[in-house]
Amino acid sequence: MREAKQYSRRELFTRFARTQTQVIQEKIVISNTCDNIYGYCESCSDSCQQQAITWLAESKPVVDHEKCTLCKECMISCYISAISIS
Repeated sequence: MREAKQYSRRELFTRFARTQTQVIQEKIVISNTCDNIYGYCESCSDSCQQQAITWLAESKPVVDHEKCTLCKECMISCYISAISIS
């Protein structure tokens, strides 16, 4: 019968520890085809429950990625599909 090897705590945590996988953080991105640049549309900021989208006049809205929970309500409300996740 084979004798079991004894490992110290340090060896257990360093030798057999799983390597951390790289975390890919997804973010909401609003493209330059947003209707708000050329006219008036506030559907994405109205639909955001976390108030993570700030509407700006004559510019595309700004997403606060710290507040955003990626619920995708803004994507659903955008009728020209200018919002995506990258």
